[in-house]
Amino acid sequence: MSPPKASPSPEPDANAPTPSSGGTGVADLFGRIFRSRESSVLIVLVLLLVILFFSPARDAFYGKENWLNLSRQIALLSIFAIGETVVIITGGIDLSQGSLIAFTGMLLAAMVTRFDTRMFTGAAIGMAILLTLIAALTIGGLHATLIHRIKLPPFVVTLASLTILRSQALLMNRQLPITLSDYPFLKDLANGSLFTGTKFPIPIPLVILIVVAIVVHLLLSQASIGRYIYSVGSNEQATRLSGVNVGRVKLFAYGTSALLGGIAGILYAGYGSQGDPLSAQGYELNAVAAAVIGGANLMGGQGTVSGTILGACLLNVILTGMNMIGVPNESLWEGTVVGGVLLLAVLTTALRQRRKE
Repeated sequence: MSPPKASPSPEPDANAPTPSSGGTGVADLFGRIFRSRESSVLIVLVLLLVILFFSPARDAFYGKENWLNLSRQIALLSIFAIGETVVIITGGIDLSQGSLIAFTGMLLAAMVTRFDTRMFTGAAIGMAILLTLIAALTIGGLHATLIHRIKLPPFVVTLASLTILRSQALLMNRQLPITLSDYPFLKDLANGSLFTGTKFPIPIPLVILIVVAIVVHLLLSQASIGRYIYSVGSNEQATRLSGVNVGRVKLFAYGTSALLGGIAGILYAGYGSQGDPLSAQGYELNAVAAAVIGGANLMGGQGTVSGTILGACLLNVILTGMNMIGVPNESLWEGTVVGGVLLLAVLTTALRQRRKE
């Protein structure tokens, strides 16, 4: 059954093709790009890249090693930010992702080191990854149950989960990291590249991001669950009255967010060659910022995978650019930059919505 139309009727999608007035296909393509929700982010990103090209930091920023590291950082952020986007589209929020990344990284490291004494290393790694992802999905299912069945606010549920998961990560090995230096497969999973030795090596996390982005985009744009997700975010009551199982929609959304957070936790553990209970602090804000910068509305009903990836690109380019041009105490400015850009994105969305109304 198709979801009901929200009231008032939404404006036409800016990404939808419009009748041509005799222009060329290229002109129509550029017209659709600049009418899209992500166009402002794309323009700002291009301007930043041009500024950095003419800055003293050009050689360092556009060097091959920096671009590999930058694309890896963008991929790692984008993977769990896409999960956050799915939740935001439903009108919810997931504040647990930073702690979930630390918890799943510690869980993976603890299981790998334990299983490796009982089975082959490859089997131990595979079993640990599988159980870690199942644990992440279970956490997402618990979030959805508390939010939908018990009617608890998503903010409260995921904030409590943020605290609990961080505490459990710290308790897992008495606040100490668990090393994974004896497991090069996990390190290569996050730090390795395809086509190494060529002019254009591709970081493995970027390949994982491409797969995740395609799958989630197709689910949101082509599958019925995607239409229900947008419908729940636009008008949950009307969606429920139309016969849609809202509980299953939220289960899918929070399960997706937790699963992608678990994947990110595995990759971050491999990236640092250890499960670290203090890792990913504040990353939930980065995920929300990337989603909102890319056009997701915190009130629900709006958001795209491509917009979130652009948001992650913008955040990482700003932070990397600050480091390259020698901003003093650059790492201490990260919270200010992320919070400021998030506030600016929310303010811009609110002003745009008010102007439309």
